[in-house]
Amino acid sequence: MLARPCFLLLLGLLVAAGSAPGQASSQTAPAGHSITAAFWNIAWFPGKRPNAYPAEQTRQTKAVHEDITRLNADVIGLEEMRDFDSAALAVQPLPGFKVDVCSNFPPREGQDDAQQVAIASRLQPMSAWAENWKAGAAITPPRGFAFAAYEIAPKKMLLVYALHLKSNRGELVENVAIREESMRQLLAHMKDMERAYAKLGSIAWVIGGDFNTAPDDPRFAKEKTLANLTSSGFKWSWDGMPLEQRVTLPPDARFPAACFDHIYYRGATLRKAEAIETDDKASDHRAVRAVFDVP
Repeated sequence: MLARPCFLLLLGLLVAAGSAPGQASSQTAPAGHSITAAFWNIAWFPGKRPNAYPAEQTRQTKAVHEDITRLNADVIGLEEMRDFDSAALAVQPLPGFKVDVCSNFPPREGQDDAQQVAIASRLQPMSAWAENWKAGAAITPPRGFAFAAYEIAPKKMLLVYALHLKSNRGELVENVAIREESMRQLLAHMKDMERAYAKLGSIAWVIGGDFNTAPDDPRFAKEKTLANLTSSGFKWSWDGMPLEQRVTLPPDARFPAACFDHIYYRGATLRKAEAIETDDKASDHRAVRAVFDVP
């Protein structure tokens, strides 16, 4: 894992990864360049809550291992991991998978544990790291993002981001401002990555995770977090799909059903997107998956 590297080291990282422009990595995409990406918020894995007992950790791990094989993905973004070892445990049943990057975000004030984001795959990354969000002009978002770059075919790059944006606990106005600041920083980072990786070939982008907002949810009608992403040329994998077919957070006693887990993409063609019905013993969130054709 590379935590918060200096951007000036990027070219060095690419060379160190052992994949030169026009030269395929040792593990590339399947024939036809179809890529399946999945994202899953696995609720304080392992344990489903902070300070979970060993029995609770064992129970959730068993449920996750039964469900994660159903994702059938090439790349998986994971949210609410405790640490790198937890992410490795989550993908343990998947042949050929390993954790390419896991964040090391500090706990929030007044908390002992932190929620990490990770990217795991069966591909060989050219580079991968995680970064904390930086202090904004008026507000500092919690956590950050995980990023991984893959050469899935000669001169064809796949850039993947895993996100877990601010929850809706607390004041709505503040939560929206925090998510919008996170997206502003993410878009700036993507511009830097485009300048760097465009030298190696064409780029397909996949951004996914738990955004804690939705473009068609009336509660967030004035929020610009996702609108700013689509205005930068990204497409929403749920576009045109009725809510009942893409619920990622089932209803409970306090909140209605919601679609907070999303996949956005650019430079690829969406073949299929779906929410995977995972056991509530594994997580309160359902996993999301999308299959792309990469030209």
